[in-house]
Amino acid sequence: MIGWFRRRAEYRALIEADAKALIERFGKDAYSEARFRQHDAPDVVDANRPPWHWERVKEAIRRMEGPGA
Repeated sequence: MIGWFRRRAEYRALIEADAKALIERFGKDAYSEARFRQHDAPDVVDANRPPWHWERVKEAIRRMEGPGA
């Protein structure tokens, strides 16, 4: 059970790190980039994460940018 919590925390940290990296690199276009990776992940060289991962990254970007960003 403890292992599950640790893996979940590590995965959440990965989502947050990917969201921050996209925001740093693409600015206001970070959400669009995450969406692109969600739909075209197999064709993107550095997208070694499944489409559902990028869905969660999009949610994190939306949360980080806040309303009206």
